[in-house]
Amino acid sequence: MTKTTLATGFALTLALPGLALAADFAAMDANGDGFITMSEFQQAMPEASSEAFMEADANADGALSEEELAAAQEAGTLPSSEG
Repeated sequence: MTKTTLATGFALTLALPGLALAADFAAMDANGDGFITMSEFQQAMPEASSEAFMEADANADGALSEEELAAAQEAGTLPSSEG
């Protein structure tokens, strides 16, 4: 393998979890406004509690941003598509 092929493979390995998160977020954001409301959250994650939503909502504005969702998934507060 060439260095370019190895570098490309490595870059894809690092990028795939971020792409999965973006796909998760887009699927959950039913109205496409860039935020996930409690209603959208409950539709997408019926197994997750409202308490988990409130914990993930770091700025307490009643909606999750993509960054808040990522942080909550990384912390294990919310499930991710990877398990």
